[in-house]
Amino acid sequence: MNRSDLIAKLCDLYPKMTRKEIDTLVKIIFSNMVDSVADGNRIEVRGFGCFSLKERRAGIVRNPRDGISIESNDSRHVVYFRAGKELKTRVDNA
Repeated sequence: MNRSDLIAKLCDLYPKMTRKEIDTLVKIIFSNMVDSVADGNRIEVRGFGCFSLKERRAGIVRNPRDGISIESNDSRHVVYFRAGKELKTRVDNA
């Protein structure tokens, strides 16, 4: 499912709202989620999962194309997702 599929599903569930209104709402929700995670805050959606930032340490990195290894001196942040209990059980039973 991608964003347009989500918008189409919401249009079916809420026929009184226009597609443009639903698209705007979805954009606002995702934009706020991105801004919150980028600021270092944790987002928790019960039953679905948690989004947070983790710091990836500096170390040796390798270019898979030519096999050259170099040492990276910069640490960086990556987005980390941890699935919620309901999501885990539904995936296991699928």
